[in-house]
Amino acid sequence: MVFWLGHLVCNGYIMQLTKSSIGKKSLVAAVLGFACLELMWQLGWVQGPFWRILLAGFEAATIGAIADWFAVSALFYEIPIPLVRRHTNIIVKNRRKLTEGIVDMVTNKWLSPERIREKLADVRLGRRLVEELHEGEALPRLVNLLRKIMLDLIVQLDMAKLAIWLQWQLKNKAEGLEIEKPLGQWLADMVNGGRHHRLVEILLQEAQESIRKPEIREVVYRKLRTALDAYSRQDWVKGTTVWLGKKSGGIDLDLLADRLIDIALVLAKEVERDSTHPLRDKLDGALLEFAISLQEAGSPSQQYLKQLKRNLMLHDGMQDVIAKALTETKEGVEAQLSHIDTPWMRFILDKSRGYVEELLTDAASIQALDDWLKGTISNLLNTYHPEIGNIVRESLEKLDNKGLMEQIRDKVGNDLQYIRLNGAVVGGLVGLLIALIRWFVGG
Repeated sequence: MVFWLGHLVCNGYIMQLTKSSIGKKSLVAAVLGFACLELMWQLGWVQGPFWRILLAGFEAATIGAIADWFAVSALFYEIPIPLVRRHTNIIVKNRRKLTEGIVDMVTNKWLSPERIREKLADVRLGRRLVEELHEGEALPRLVNLLRKIMLDLIVQLDMAKLAIWLQWQLKNKAEGLEIEKPLGQWLADMVNGGRHHRLVEILLQEAQESIRKPEIREVVYRKLRTALDAYSRQDWVKGTTVWLGKKSGGIDLDLLADRLIDIALVLAKEVERDSTHPLRDKLDGALLEFAISLQEAGSPSQQYLKQLKRNLMLHDGMQDVIAKALTETKEGVEAQLSHIDTPWMRFILDKSRGYVEELLTDAASIQALDDWLKGTISNLLNTYHPEIGNIVRESLEKLDNKGLMEQIRDKVGNDLQYIRLNGAVVGGLVGLLIALIRWFVGG
């Protein structure tokens, strides 16, 4: 036994258990006390019942200290003692069972859903959250986080694709928007109330601008030539008359076209300036007729306006207009979201602070927030509670055998040393008690 004890001391098993040396000191004290008293007894230096009882006490203390040292050491290390060696290094050999036991204890006892809900029931989560937003820097940080998220979303927007999508959305909305009848009613009210004159003047001004265009003159010229050719083909007399007119210069199509253009311009100008002109009455009648037609379901005017809306929405120019508007809007939004100190962000932060201040005095809203938070946490616990065990299991599995033993030893090593101390003390006391009983019985 002395040989194996010396071997273990030389290999450092006694020294490795913990930084605390109380267990080692108790073992050394018991062994030295027993060895000294045994030597003194054998040499005859001490005699009598007292020394015999004291020797028995130190002997029992040595046995208890060595037994408890072995029990504690066997948890962490393999003890090279025949027969009992297979029952040592318990933590490493039973690592899987220990891991699952720890996981079960954490998930089903310490951090079970019921236990967490019980603790949360006494915590006013809603009020604490609102107070943190009101008093600390949490609200500015939250607003800044939202700013970064919104900026990232805006930057990633494809304006070309968005313009196409928005154009189709506008087209669908425009087709479903029945403006024909209201427009007809409005136009009829304008004409009947005499408030349409400015509209007529604008139309006449636009007509004059159109008449002055070379394309209109070309159309008039072609129409005159077509009419003159048709007239000359009616019979030989008319044909001869037209031929003579052209040859003599009496029929000049260019001059006729210019004269017709001038007459049309003069007439349009007169009608524009004179609200009592007979042609104005004709125009008023045409506008009123058009307004009434717009109010009639399925009328040509309604169909024309619907087709006009569709063509306008699908026109390439409309897509360019939408894309340009979106691009300018995107640039403006990006500028406002570029940092926290912009008019937009200051406005959002001020409004958020005002809302939080109002929320502080609204007990019902705070209670609703508290219920929502606890309900959400409860749902998350039910859904992801097994992940707690997985985290504990993965953390333990990442440690090698040495790392696992060191963590356990660091946490409970000192307490285990007191087990060794108790073994020596209790063993010694029991040894003294047995020796006293034996002395009293044996005389």
